[in-house]
Amino acid sequence: MKILYWDTFAGISGDMALGSLIALGADPGIIVNQLHSMGLTEFVLDVRERQVHGIKATDINVEIPGQNLEYDNHEDHDHHEHEHEHDHKHKHDYEHNHNRRLPDIRKMIISGDLSERARMNALKVFNVLAEAEANIHGTTIDEVHFHEVGAVDSLVDIVGTCIALDQLDIDSIKVSTLPWSHGFVKCAHGTLPLPAPASLMLLKGFKFRDSGITGELITPTGAALIRALAEQSTFPEMALLNVGYGSGKNDYGIPSLLRAVLGDI
Repeated sequence: MKILYWDTFAGISGDMALGSLIALGADPGIIVNQLHSMGLTEFVLDVRERQVHGIKATDINVEIPGQNLEYDNHEDHDHHEHEHEHDHKHKHDYEHNHNRRLPDIRKMIISGDLSERARMNALKVFNVLAEAEANIHGTTIDEVHFHEVGAVDSLVDIVGTCIALDQLDIDSIKVSTLPWSHGFVKCAHGTLPLPAPASLMLLKGFKFRDSGITGELITPTGAALIRALAEQSTFPEMALLNVGYGSGKNDYGIPSLLRAVLGDI
């Protein structure tokens, strides 16, 4: 039985999750082909290695040919309409062409050439995300506009992560105690405190520790992956098979990495 342990000492986002699994050996070519089968063809998945505080990590960027902009998820918040006030000042004018509701995303996922496990996991992640958004904004899950989450890059991150988990034949995901951070994020609804309301809604019941860091560590997409697919645990007793690191985009003085530990019991 294969166990994945996500050590979230620096948080988790969609691109960090996908990067950590590619670092463990998931094949990005297969991931891209399966995403294309959903009708999601307007992107290029840029996968490269980078050094983060001297540690080799896999960095993921989703690029849109013909656009001068690209998303950096963990910097610019892979969540509806949020824009970070960090170093990058990207104006994602094109994101509004990609607004999608949950029924639209369900149709895409169901239409794709995905394994049953990958398909069900992807549907779970988007469903819990829609439930959190609906709760916060006082609407129904089918009326939630995903905006940035519905945009191409976050579809790639979420569905790509589920495809990679299936490739690696992971049976169970465990996650460490989560880091609490401080500060604010500017969004279309105003200035909101961190962790973002959707992240907190998704992580009810999970244990946190104060990181002392000002800035976003856990994005709503990262929180949705945890809520839908993982359970919190101390490090499990298992035979260590491999370790991989997914790179984030921020630098808060600690390595912006998600450590993925693969083991067998």
